[in-house]
Amino acid sequence: MASIKKLVELDYPTELVTEPVLSHMIKKYDVNVNLRRASITKGFGYVQMQIEGEEQEVKKALADLAGKGIDVHPIEKDVLES
Repeated sequence: MASIKKLVELDYPTELVTEPVLSHMIKKYDVNVNLRRASITKGFGYVQMQIEGEEQEVKKALADLAGKGIDVHPIEKDVLES
């Protein structure tokens, strides 16, 4: 299966801001991430990142984040690459 790259934004609920969800996702699904931008406060967090790996692993990893209550949004245009 082919390796893919996706740009996504993650919006974290308050209760997950201090949890190592990305670290766990990377270990569980054998994906790589490149953080592009992030902002974390006491009550909210967001991360813009590129995720890379086998297509099925990337899909499962993003679905797992969504299942934890993190909003996952695709990024259509990356301002760092324009």
